[in-house]
Amino acid sequence: MSTPEPVEAAADPTPAGPTLTIVAGDNQTANLVMTEHGFPMAAFAPVTVVLKDADGAPLAGEAVAWAVGETPGNMGIQLDPHGTSPLITVTDERGSTTLDRMRGSSLSAFYDSGAFTLVASHGRTVAAANFSVAIPLALTTKITGGDNQSVARAGTRVAGGEARFGPLEIRVRDSLGEPVAGIKVVFAAVGPGCMMIQVTPGQDEIDLLTDAEGVATLDLMDGDSSVCRGCDGDFKIVITAVGAKPVVAHYSVVPQPG
Repeated sequence: MSTPEPVEAAADPTPAGPTLTIVAGDNQTANLVMTEHGFPMAAFAPVTVVLKDADGAPLAGEAVAWAVGETPGNMGIQLDPHGTSPLITVTDERGSTTLDRMRGSSLSAFYDSGAFTLVASHGRTVAAANFSVAIPLALTTKITGGDNQSVARAGTRVAGGEARFGPLEIRVRDSLGEPVAGIKVVFAAVGPGCMMIQVTPGQDEIDLLTDAEGVATLDLMDGDSSVCRGCDGDFKIVITAVGAKPVVAHYSVVPQPG
């Protein structure tokens, strides 16, 4: 019996191509933080990829395109302040290129939470970084000063005088009890039609942001929370922090003595 000749394995007809590897910025989670413009945003650290040829040598001067995969819910994504699309970066002599055009961040995510991918591509070569915007912790608002004030109108600046109420302070905490900074808080005065209530000159409503301790203080009327003129009676200031249930501070304009 003759021994069969060994059969050589067929060569792979598909030539090896370049490789694109994420070397920094994968698997990030960021929290939504209220911006000074009044909307929540999460910022992510820069993402760096390296492009090499089939032999492992870096490819310099090559274009890498960046795009975002499917996003959850109402989430919006921005990779570039100018909205450039497609967004292209170019590899350096090490085959490396970094996405960091959002003021040093790779991207900004707005409004919603959940997972998504950032995709880098060079031709048919693709690499994806996994990102997630954390689900916000439930927030609570507590009045820490200035509730339940009763003041009589006084002074001669306006007919009938004015009732001036001291500062109103609130603190916003998350479900772990930690103070939350940068949260927009709306203070809105609500009273009978005969009253003119101001929480800032000429207005009965104002938006403020919590500080590093989660505190927002309404004191814009020359150090007072509110100024009331027109008639006696009760009114309230409704305090609504974004992501928290409203709370109410109660005030009373009492009759002038005598």
